[in-house]
Amino acid sequence: MASLVSSGIGYAFTTSFHALEVAAPMQAVGAIALCVLMLLTGRSPFRRYQRPMWWLIVRLTGGNSAVAVLYPYAVPRLTLGTVAAVVVLGYLSVGFKRIWHLRATAWGFKHLCGRVLVVGGIVMLNWPLQGEIVGLLCAFGSAWCVWNTVTVLGTMKDHGLADQGATLANLLSAPVLFALVFLLRGGDWMSRDLFLVAGLAGLLTLMLPVLLTNAALRRISKLDVGVMQSLSTPVHAMVALVGAALGWLASDQRLAFFPDWAAILLIAGTAFGVSSLKEPSGGVLRVGTQTSGK
Repeated sequence: MASLVSSGIGYAFTTSFHALEVAAPMQAVGAIALCVLMLLTGRSPFRRYQRPMWWLIVRLTGGNSAVAVLYPYAVPRLTLGTVAAVVVLGYLSVGFKRIWHLRATAWGFKHLCGRVLVVGGIVMLNWPLQGEIVGLLCAFGSAWCVWNTVTVLGTMKDHGLADQGATLANLLSAPVLFALVFLLRGGDWMSRDLFLVAGLAGLLTLMLPVLLTNAALRRISKLDVGVMQSLSTPVHAMVALVGAALGWLASDQRLAFFPDWAAILLIAGTAFGVSSLKEPSGGVLRVGTQTSGK
C-alpha cells in the first residue's frame, strides 16, 4: 500500500509535462538512487549473472522503458484513477495461468468471476471513450508492463537477486529513454523545472516502489502482490481528487461520483475479495460438487 501511494503521488507530478521528456530524467534519477542504495547496503547490481538472469534483466529493461513513457502519456488523457483502473488488469493477470488451470475449482472460479467484475468496472470508467483511444491503448500497454514487472521480480526472487536485477534493469533503461527523447525531440526539451520534478517523480515512482514491492515479495507470493496492487485504483483516484482540490492538478483529474467512483469501488471491492481467497492445497473443491478430490 505504501508503494501505491508513493507511485500515485509521483505520477501526479508528471501530468503537466510531455510524457517522453519527463520519462528519461525520471527513470535516470530513480535508477541512480536505487543503485546507490544497493551499493551502500552491500547488494551491488554489478556482478556476474547467469544467462537466465540476464534474460530477465533484459525483459525488465524493456518493460520499464515502455511504462516510463506510456503511463505519463495516458494520465492526462484518461485521469490518474482511470489509468490505474486499466492497469489493474496487469496486476490481476499475474499467475493467471494457474488460475485458468484451476478454473473448475471453487477457488479458480471465484478468481475468474472477480476478473470479470474488474473488466466491468474498467468499461464503466471508460465509457463512452470520447476519442481517447490512444490514451486507452497506452494504459493497456502499461498493464502489460506491470504484469511483466511483478512476474519478472517474482522469478528474480527465486534466484535471490530481485533487488540487484531490478536495479540493473532500471539503470539500463535510462540511456534507452534518453536516446529516444533526443532522437525525437532534440535538445530543446531540457529545463531546470523539468529535471527537478522528474527527479522527485523518479524517487516516488521507481526507487521506493521497487524496494517496497521486493520487500512484499519476500513475505508473500507474487500472486498476492499482484492482487493487492490492484488497489492502486482507489489510491491513485484519491491522490488525483486531493491534488485537484488543492489546485495542484487539473480539475479534469477529479472523477465524477457516478459512475466513476462506483466503478472504482467495484474494482477495489473485487480486488479485496479476491485477495482474501486462500489458494487450494492438496484437495480442491470442484464447482458444482460436494466432495473434494486430488
